[in-house]
Amino acid sequence: MKKKIKLVLLGLTGTGLLLFCALVIHIALVKPPENATIQISRIDFEKPFDSIGAVEIRQKIESIPGVKKDVLVKKNVVVYFHDNRIADSKKVFAELMQKGDYKAQRFEVNTALSSKQVCPAMKKEGFYYELSKIVHQYI
Repeated sequence: MKKKIKLVLLGLTGTGLLLFCALVIHIALVKPPENATIQISRIDFEKPFDSIGAVEIRQKIESIPGVKKDVLVKKNVVVYFHDNRIADSKKVFAELMQKGDYKAQRFEVNTALSSKQVCPAMKKEGFYYELSKIVHQYI
């Protein structure tokens, strides 16, 4: 009986150590890209789009230089990706407003959120954040 308990504990310890090593290796190898230029932006419209209006607004936004083909239109919100070296959200918004008479406004992140240094989903006091700092410090 003692032999089985020791074997189970040794197996659980080994599995835990293996998983911890996999986590450390993952943190060490997965780094954010240094030259990320793709940005996500949003435009809020006053009224929701019908199916024809959604297709039309998608085509107009995709025709703006720098905007990627991944444009999402839901109700009265348009979310799009753009290369910030070619066009920023202000430029895309201005060009879209020239292409049609829309009542809309650009979505802007408030200063409290934009000044955060880490992902808002990760707690700065959490175990994974601290472990990531330690791993990246020694790499």
